[in-house]
Amino acid sequence: MKVKFLFLLFCLPISFIYAQDLTDVVRFSREDLMGTARFTGMAGAFSSLGGDLSALKLNPAGSSVFLTNHASGTLNLNIKNNDVNFTDGFTDETETTFDLNQLGIVFVFAANNEDVTLSKYAYGFTYEQVADYDNSYVARGNNNQSIDQFFVDSANGIPLDLLTPLNGESIADLYTFLGETEGVTAQNALLGFQSFVIDPVNPDDFNNMDYISNVTANQFLQDYFIQEDGYNGKFSFNASLELNKRFYFGLNLNAHYMEYDRFTSFFESNSDPTSEINSIRFDNRLRTRANAFSFQLGSIVKITDQFRVALSYNSPTWYDVSDETSQFIRTGSDEYGPASVNPRVLNVFPDYNYRTASKWTAGLSYIFKGRGLLSIDYSLQDYSNAKFTTNSLEFLNTDIEQNLTSVTNLNIGGEYVFKQFKFRGGYFLQETPYEDDFIQGDLEGFSLGLGYTIKNVNIDLAYSLASLDRNDRLYQTGLNQTAQIDSNISNLFLTVSLGF
Repeated sequence: MKVKFLFLLFCLPISFIYAQDLTDVVRFSREDLMGTARFTGMAGAFSSLGGDLSALKLNPAGSSVFLTNHASGTLNLNIKNNDVNFTDGFTDETETTFDLNQLGIVFVFAANNEDVTLSKYAYGFTYEQVADYDNSYVARGNNNQSIDQFFVDSANGIPLDLLTPLNGESIADLYTFLGETEGVTAQNALLGFQSFVIDPVNPDDFNNMDYISNVTANQFLQDYFIQEDGYNGKFSFNASLELNKRFYFGLNLNAHYMEYDRFTSFFESNSDPTSEINSIRFDNRLRTRANAFSFQLGSIVKITDQFRVALSYNSPTWYDVSDETSQFIRTGSDEYGPASVNPRVLNVFPDYNYRTASKWTAGLSYIFKGRGLLSIDYSLQDYSNAKFTTNSLEFLNTDIEQNLTSVTNLNIGGEYVFKQFKFRGGYFLQETPYEDDFIQGDLEGFSLGLGYTIKNVNIDLAYSLASLDRNDRLYQTGLNQTAQIDSNISNLFLTVSLGF
């Protein structure tokens, strides 16, 4: 059977809520601790140091700190472990991914005359993976609340006439019509009605707008599976200069690309013999693709040969985003028999525009000549300043302003040098962007690293471990319970870099 494409109009703003919520809004702004092994081994505390290709994503002035041309590439092994508590059930799920995390090159040009003001300039090209979205978990447990209320809430207020196919009209045709004229909420109502989960209070009245469930209240065994895949990558052009061997200024021009795919499958079974519906399976798919632009400005000042300070600015990231969704439902019933509703319709939303909040970062570092260094970074970003700039979606900005807040990030790192070896460690803390930290807590972790130098080649290894607690609401309406998720995120990094 051919898949139909449905282009949804933004004259129906409620339909868009299905595709994006605050969790997705936060995802646009998320930045994981990734980069070269030296950078991650010191927990990313590099804004005032420079001299590392991943440091340029914090402060573009850092490229002029290099003494020679430099290139590096990094491989990353990411392991996410999720411990999930849902009602009385517990599950454990691990997701492992392997990626090219970083690649870049910088060219350095030093003045021959030491007395000139412009003592050095540099330019370069880098690729950085900003975030890794690969993740999965299963929430399983016994619950006294069914998903039936999700479909009741979706249907209430919709005339029965709109949920009933005309003579010769297929379910897919009606699903398409509802998407074009009423929105995704009406499509959910249709799925619930045609799979016998719900019925109208007055089945003989086509103007009926009230619905009841065919599921008898009891104990339900529920299973919710979510699989997420994707990444956010950034390509940057960097340029910087050094003045009087003490002042550094830089600029990044960034092109972003994001891919995100989410599949959720909910299943519940009901052993009550009086229930008209004994089982429900409800699947949803979301596909998001986005392109974006941003820029960065940065400066570093050598107060002394050992002590440095830095300040950098990250502009908002301006996204152009497209979403696609599809749905499927199947029910089991002793009275009606099995029922499947698979419209095979791909809901294609018009592209929309989204702007993340800007960010400021300040850094301090002290270099112990020939022995090592200490560095600290502090950044500030107000998530409530993020905006949907497409006119028909501006109503979502109220949710952002009311539920998201400003966050501070703290990164502390150090390096100890012993002959050709470098030993590194760090600590990082990212505050939750939510006003209610029940939704998501702070991200906190540490890192360790080891480097070895052979002439002009550096081989670096790093390990980081972070923990994050959150509570995921499975559906925005109808099913109130949340899945409590304790996540441990481990990363291994291997970098080979070359000075030339």
